[in-house]
Amino acid sequence: MACPPPDPDDKPPIGLTRRRFASSAVSGACALAVGPAVVGHGAVIAQSTQPSRIERLQAQFNLLARDTLAGVSAFAVPGNDLYSLWQGLSTFQVGGVAARNDAFLAFMFDNYLPLPPPLGNSLAIGLGTPLRGLSLSLGDGLTLNVGSALTELLNAYDSLPLALVVALLLNALALTVQPASLVGPFLSPFSRLSWKNKARVLELLENPGPEVIQLMGPVPGSLLKTVIGYVQLIAVGLLAFAGFGSYSEWSVLDPSTRTLRARPVGWTLSKYQPAGPVEGWDDFKGYYQGRRSASDA
Repeated sequence: MACPPPDPDDKPPIGLTRRRFASSAVSGACALAVGPAVVGHGAVIAQSTQPSRIERLQAQFNLLARDTLAGVSAFAVPGNDLYSLWQGLSTFQVGGVAARNDAFLAFMFDNYLPLPPPLGNSLAIGLGTPLRGLSLSLGDGLTLNVGSALTELLNAYDSLPLALVVALLLNALALTVQPASLVGPFLSPFSRLSWKNKARVLELLENPGPEVIQLMGPVPGSLLKTVIGYVQLIAVGLLAFAGFGSYSEWSVLDPSTRTLRARPVGWTLSKYQPAGPVEGWDDFKGYYQGRRSASDA
């Protein structure tokens, strides 16, 4: 499956639906780039030197989602970045965060793992309750708790991207596993966890029990199996996408020229030598014990 890479100067993208898009800056701190999936859906880009309250909420939620997915990237492929160092498991070389795998995860969840808007919105509202202690900064000294901010967004937009719903679920579980993760470095409670506690969160996703269902608020009995199935699918997708994205060329591939702008992190991690001899092992050379045929005898 071919995936177009993000812009070279990619920052957390805005776009809370696939039909609407708003590009803005938050306190002049970040430039928000249009993601390929949003453009592909014919969204209209609105530029404003003074972003509205909703646009600032969009920006902050995208930053929260990307920060959470950076924590996932560090869990799957640790490196020498701050997320890996904080979780207590790091290496001396680059890892998933350096590969900008947070952008890859957001792109994959928003485009290749659909979630019906009514179900996604219901989950988001339910997850906003355990996250009310987590605040978002709107600039000018204004803050708003996540639960209230979600309500505002859903009043303005008809759906939320799945990457944000995934981030909300991870952070709600992070607070369950370690309540102290409400404060600390980074924007998201999940990224503040140790590697061991991150593993515990993912374990809860893989085998969702009553504590997970309770976090998501009241779920109609007819949708319970569907919700559990989606949660388990998210758990599988998180680690599968995180590993694949970290070792792929996605973040440095120029789709127009089909060339690489830089050496991919995955090449460094795997010691791939595109212009030189490739190391190999003779494990499977020749015939085992000189045998040239096999039988079930």
